[in-house]
Amino acid sequence: MSISERKQREKEKRIKMIVDAGLQVFAQHGYHKASMDMIAEQAELGKSTLYYYFKSKDELLLAILETGISEFFKSLETSLEHVDDTLKKIKVVTKVSARFFAAYPEYFKLYTYLSAHPTYRNKIFTKLQKTIHSKIVMVNSIFAAAKAEGIIREDLSQKDIAGIYGSMVMGMGFLSRSESGAEQLEKRAEIINEILFKGILT
Repeated sequence: MSISERKQREKEKRIKMIVDAGLQVFAQHGYHKASMDMIAEQAELGKSTLYYYFKSKDELLLAILETGISEFFKSLETSLEHVDDTLKKIKVVTKVSARFFAAYPEYFKLYTYLSAHPTYRNKIFTKLQKTIHSKIVMVNSIFAAAKAEGIIREDLSQKDIAGIYGSMVMGMGFLSRSESGAEQLEKRAEIINEILFKGILT
């Protein structure tokens, strides 16, 4: 390994330490009460080191949210890689979402808090829109395929179904903030798939 490669690896490792520490501090104290001093202490780094990589708390926040979004869709893309059946793909999306929410409840807590905040919704989320949109398009394409294959009823809008489905999946994220563990969220994922494909009536 060359010196430049080693330096790059060390840099990436340090950035990950800071992002992980920032996520923990923001989730525990809330974005407004959290400080760069708290994050430096959590990461066991000097404050000057923190500011070397991230010039402000807002910049770190953006990196944290981008990391969460990237990690989620990376795991989703990996899980979908060898799945050809359209219905199975939808089920995979539900299950992967449940597992991610169970493993990283802090991401969803921070995401929902900021998405509801009038100032930061405009300040931070506008910067995330391009990343989020490109990933949502991927999920919507699965429902578009289902519509094209005649799996979704003709009288139902593919766009509306995808939106309602997305709301149900995001609901699992809210459950991850309560006492629901991984097993409970997996069960909820199965129920979502049952409702989506079979309904609730006997």
